[in-house]
Amino acid sequence: MRKFELLTDFIQFLESELLLDKGEVQATSQLRQLRTWSSLNALILISRINDETAIVLTASDLAKCITVKDLHQHLSNQ
Repeated sequence: MRKFELLTDFIQFLESELLLDKGEVQATSQLRQLRTWSSLNALILISRINDETAIVLTASDLAKCITVKDLHQHLSNQ
């Protein structure tokens, strides 16, 4: 299942899931610097990505991703 084939779709998903304003997330945004980022939100995001894509994203996988684009590329390579 390739729900987030386009980076723009993935950015919109992140903004929605992390309760961020439209336009607040860019491809180069560092995940851990996002305004609402927390360990709890990271776990929720992992769960939502798994639900939406059927890709099993682990906490270790997420920890290796620095930017939004890194995470999107990781998911695209699965």
